[in-house]
Amino acid sequence: MTRAIGLGTCTLLALLVSASAQAQNRSSFIDSGNRPDLTSATVSAALSCTMLQSRAFDDVTTLTARYVEAGKGLPGFCHVTGYIRPQIRFELALPDQWNRRVYMFGNGGYAGEDLAAPSRIETRDAALSRGFLTVQQNTGHDAKTYDLGDFASDLALLVDYGSRAVHVTVQTAKTVAATYYDRRPTFSYWDGCSTGGRQGLMAAQRYPGDFDGILAGAPVLRFSDTGLWNIWNAQALLKAPIRKAQLPALAKAVMDRCDAVDGVKDGLISDPRQCSFDPAKDLKICENGGDDCFSKEQVETLKTLAKGVTVKGKTVFPGVVAGTEGLDAAGASGWDQWVISENGPSRQLAYGDTFVKNMAMLPASGKAIDWKSFDFDTQYEKVVAVRELVDADNPDLSAFQKRGGRMITYFGWSDPALNPLMGLDYYESVRKTMGAEKTSEFYRLFMVPGMFHCRMGYGTDTFDAFTPLMDWVENGKAPDVIHAAKIVDRKTVMTRPLCPHPQAAVYSGKGEVNDAANFTCKIP
Repeated sequence: MTRAIGLGTCTLLALLVSASAQAQNRSSFIDSGNRPDLTSATVSAALSCTMLQSRAFDDVTTLTARYVEAGKGLPGFCHVTGYIRPQIRFELALPDQWNRRVYMFGNGGYAGEDLAAPSRIETRDAALSRGFLTVQQNTGHDAKTYDLGDFASDLALLVDYGSRAVHVTVQTAKTVAATYYDRRPTFSYWDGCSTGGRQGLMAAQRYPGDFDGILAGAPVLRFSDTGLWNIWNAQALLKAPIRKAQLPALAKAVMDRCDAVDGVKDGLISDPRQCSFDPAKDLKICENGGDDCFSKEQVETLKTLAKGVTVKGKTVFPGVVAGTEGLDAAGASGWDQWVISENGPSRQLAYGDTFVKNMAMLPASGKAIDWKSFDFDTQYEKVVAVRELVDADNPDLSAFQKRGGRMITYFGWSDPALNPLMGLDYYESVRKTMGAEKTSEFYRLFMVPGMFHCRMGYGTDTFDAFTPLMDWVENGKAPDVIHAAKIVDRKTVMTRPLCPHPQAAVYSGKGEVNDAANFTCKIP
């Protein structure tokens, strides 16, 4: 199927592969060497792997189980695949020596991924090699069959995508574990970013007994508003596009204006809310817009992007954050491909278009909607039913907290795909609902200056938040700091402490600005 905006099959597949690959930070377990207990006190299988095929599990069909011999740094394991009705494809890897922990990881974008994709196998194997029973699933549909959000025409598939698929899959995994090892897990963990982050929050909000620890990176928790925000941005850019060649000049102007606001000039904007960048004053203006200058119409586009989504004069979703246009070590801007694209629709537009066509107007069909003419003043309020299915913005986490759950979320301050203010606002709403002190006892948020979507960017993006989460769950040690690094060509060029909000990394005033030793976590 070819979309009206020109999304061909190759473009759709590229979006899917990109979303899947970025659904993990890829740094989990790098600090797990100080956890020797991961491979101690393990249990072995109580029956042969192939015998699982003769067992019946609720709603599971076409189950296969085959034994995989140890090799390439992996233990021997029982590889189980199957479907949970109606179409949830799942995979379990049950190691010979199980550390009594379940590790389940998330999805990206509109999901439907191939579970054997290299990036997913890499994530699976990182946990499997440490003795975890690993779990993954495709959220209930196959992206080879559906174009992005087209699966939502089937309400059952949309419900599975929204929250059910993760829940029933982890419950199935625990049941299979009890059968195979004659033991149930001692601890169960979730690890995901982007859509995977939203899935983690959904679990905490709707199925608080599923996981003991949840790591939720860059959660698209206001999924519906994000889809509409994508359209808002695309409409603004349609009037006066920003060209790729102009992004370095824009990035430099923002950094020149805001880098030193936090007290140190280090190539990072530690909190974009302190940035007072004004495109009308801080950019070079020219008649038609050049590589190093911007037209008056382009300035208005930038103002509209920064203003955020407004409905009848009221802001309902925050605008594009200053610093997201920044350049990484290779000179690539965070906006390139996500916010603007010169070879087909941007990712924001592709995701937003499929949202308004397939989900926004449930239960009525919205496939006839043209994103160019979507009217926010009259149509925004009609986006109601889908919110209950896919949005993960309930601030009442009392059930998760009362049963001892622990959660860490993180967000790149320079995320061009998902608005970081969305994650910050949610955390503040939890603090308001449950109390600041009580919230910090079970849930902490870490903002990451200069990081793009889940990883990459011009800040530190290599950090292990999963090992501190385990420490918190199993030993009661809450993370007061997470150590992060920026690695370029296999060399560490910057280190920083990541701090639990509302704290931030504050420069001591002395020493190398790229050395974490010269920063401390405190409330600015």
